[in-house]
Parts: sequence; C-alpha cells; structure tokens
Amino acid sequence: MFKIAARSTLSIIAIFCLTSVIAFSSIKVSSLSFLGNDFSRSESLLYIMSLENHSFTTVLPNQQERSLGEVALEIFTNINLADMKTFLITEISGLRAVTPKILIAGEGTDFTNLPIESPPPDDFAYWGEDESDAKEDVPKDKPLTKDFKAYIYHSHNYESFFDMVPGAKTPNEAFHKEKNISMLGKRLGEKLEEKGIKTLVETTDIQALLVERNMKYYQSYTASREVATEAIKQNKDVELVFDLHRDAARRGLTTIEIGGKNYAKSMFVIGTGNPNFEQNLEMANSLHQILQKKYPGLSRGAVEKPKTSGSNGVYNQDLASHSLLIEIGGVDNTEEELNRTVDALAEVISEYYWGEAVETSK
Repeated sequence: MFKIAARSTLSIIAIFCLTSVIAFSSIKVSSLSFLGNDFSRSESLLYIMSLENHSFTTVLPNQQERSLGEVALEIFTNINLADMKTFLITEISGLRAVTPKILIAGEGTDFTNLPIESPPPDDFAYWGEDESDAKEDVPKDKPLTKDFKAYIYHSHNYESFFDMVPGAKTPNEAFHKEKNISMLGKRLGEKLEEKGIKTLVETTDIQALLVERNMKYYQSYTASREVATEAIKQNKDVELVFDLHRDAARRGLTTIEIGGKNYAKSMFVIGTGNPNFEQNLEMANSLHQILQKKYPGLSRGAVEKPKTSGSNGVYNQDLASHSLLIEIGGVDNTEEELNRTVDALAEVISEYYWGEAVETSK
C-alpha cells in the first residue's frame, strides 16, 4: 500500500512539473549572462526568485528572451533547448566529468571547441636539427636583474604555425626549433617594456632540456617549472607570469576580423589544482573584459583544467598569484595576425597592470 501511495505521489509531482513547463512555455523571460556564459542552473533559479523579489534583478544583466518553461527545464534537467549539445552531456555517461569547465565564455566558445594540445612529431630533426645539436642550446648562468615586473616563458617552446613551417600539413607537424611561439613571447615582452612594464622573457630551450635529460614531451611542464621557479626566485619583484602556447584548433575557430583586419583569437587556461586559482581567474576575467571592450570577439574566454587533466591542473600557476597560460591563435594563423593579437594583449595587460597599481596605492 505504501509503495502504491509513493508511486502515485511521484506521478502527481511529475505531471505537475510537466504541466507547469507547458503552461509557462509561452511566457517570455530574459536570459542572463554570468561572465559571458549562458544561463546556468544557479542563475536560472536566481531569476525565478527575482520574480517575487525584484531586488535580485539588479544583479541580472538582460540578454536574449527565453520562456519560463525553458528556464524551468534547465533547472530540473540542465538541458538548454537553445543548445542541443547539452543533450550529449546529459546522455553520455561520464562526459561531464572529463569536460573542462568554461569559466568565461567568449563568442562561440563551448565544450566542443576548447583548446587542443597536439603532440609533436617523434622525429626531433623535423623541428630544425638533430638531438645532438639541440642539446647545446640550453642556456647556462643567464644574467638576471632584480626589477622585472612580468615574466614570460614557453613550456612548449617549439609550438609553431603553418605559416612558419611550410612543410607542415597537420597540427602535430607544426613544430620548429627557431620559428615558434617564443617569437610571440619576445614581441610581447618588447611591447610591455614600451608600456613601462619591465619584462623578463625566458630564452631557455625547454624542448632541448627534455632531450638532454631523456624526458618525454608530456613532462614539458616539469622542465619549465624548474626554469620558471629559478627565474622568479632570482627576480622577486615579478608580479605577472605568462606561459604562452598556440592552439592546434583550425582557422575558423581561431581567427576573427576586427576593423577590417584579421586577428588570432586568444584564450586563457587556468589550472584548478593550485592555491592561486581565484586570483588567476580574477585576472583572466579582467583581461577578457578589457579585450571585449577594445577588441570585441578577440578573446575566446577562459577554461579551467582540473587535477584530472594535464600537469595535474597546476600548470606551474602556483608559482605566482597572477599567472596564466595563454593560447594565442592556432596552427593556421599567420605571423601578421599573431603579431596584431600580441600587441592587443600587451595593451590590455598594461591597462590591467597599471589599473591594479592605482587601486593598490589607494
């Protein structure tokens, strides 16, 4: 008897919920945005609360129109009718657990087009020269000063672009010993210097260090950690730390036209496995918002990498309270497009840095 009563109660509740969704499907409500993301379950609930207490509406920016039925469905099932991809996350067991969370969604960013890290070719000779030559390029006893404010390094310093490696046809062939992501790091350092931020750009050949120590490519962050730790230790005034990378994603995802010129899109990657996560997220959000104002669409936003992902979700970001991994463009972007983006990043980093300095002085 008890089981029959329980089933009847559940059936009534289910029917009530279903009829409520149908009844309210014609009532339009405003969709919301939090750091650029679509309605989450918490924001949906907050909206419904605001229907009774209008003071909640002051923290809810308006966006596109949605029905109350859609909002209710998202609360109960986490399915967004405007985004069919949410059905996949719901139906495929374990997909949500292994999908990195989008912390800040740029234009067009979703879980299907997150940054892709392509492995390099096995043949080191393809990168520019053979292993024996590469070993000689590990710097020794570099002179360091004590007044650098920013530090730039490259854990995957041979990551390159088709424009720089004409013979490459697939992303995992876009690697080169000399023409690579470190060229962008050098330019970013120069641009930051022009804006009054003294910057140390790391020149240690991390990939050569792997060869010298018979380490694997997946250990790049281990090797770069040693280098970055020493640099930060020797330069205690360093406040900003950036590890630059390039995405293996293709041109349609990594390119945008702004003011009649093409730019390579950028994205921030934040590891959750370190105590500086909140500060790093705050900086990423600030940079994203400034980019949106000055170069709409240039930023793809920010994504988190948990402890279950590469480098245990740390990515050496525990070494400084303002540390970010920045993906700049993809394999198809040209050097001209990449340079425009680097200049834009220098501009917004400078605005963020000096703005923070003013706030601190207050």
